Amino acid sequence: MLTALDNMPAGALGFRASGKVSAEEGRKVLSPAIEAARSRGSKLRFLYFADEEFAGYESGRIWDDAVFGSRHFTDFEKIAFVSDKDAYRRAVATLDGLMPAALKVFRAREIEKAKAWLAK
Repeated sequence: MLTALDNMPAGALGFRASGKVSAEEGRKVLSPAIEAARSRGSKLRFLYFADEEFAGYESGRIWDDAVFGSRHFTDFEKIAFVSDKDAYRRAVATLDGLMPAALKVFRAREIEKAKAWLAK
């Protein structure tokens, strides 16, 4: 399930992923929020929190992410990924330097630090 995070810095978006994330949630929750923020004209600052209950993606979601990512490859300024699950942290960290956005990985206890980093 994807839910929007409250108390994000001005101009930043944040989402919490818990349990299994479906392709439908990506299309109905994440994509519209990012499209609306992008329509305001500035590059996006984005926080993605994969919580302790996060169990990955349902069938079809990875493909949707790849298509979405290719359409919005240059739309992000900063991306903060927050999780305590080492496998996800390592996977995301490998993307650093492969995309034009600044990318930083944080632990769950550092979520406020991640928000502060996005605010700079």
